[in-house]
Amino acid sequence: MSSKKREDLVIPYHHVPIKTKPEASAMIAQTLPMAAMFMRNKLLSWSSLFLAVQAYLNEPVYKVKSESSADQPPLLRIVFALVSLATCYIDLIIPSTSATAKKASNLASMVSETVSTIASSATE
Repeated sequence: MSSKKREDLVIPYHHVPIKTKPEASAMIAQTLPMAAMFMRNKLLSWSSLFLAVQAYLNEPVYKVKSESSADQPPLLRIVFALVSLATCYIDLIIPSTSATAKKASNLASMVSETVSTIASSATE
């Protein structure tokens, strides 16, 4: 018995990937680290890191390059989020030496000396 398929009617399949759409999470992951650095907000910084990782994981493997692609690469978004996180926590590594902080530390030392003098005189 012969095959019922006609060779002249067979059309080979050619895969055409769909065009990627701009995502809101990718745009937020791109702009949120800058806001976190300007405001020194740790919550925004952590959120930008999580959104950057999510945008990296949602990036299609075979992405069609478009002419108007102005997006950052996903790894650059993660690095930018890490820089914003480091900016927010830099005061733990390098404490600030502002004039108000020096005045506050001098006032605290004077108060502690006064309290210790009063406490020692009260015990005598």
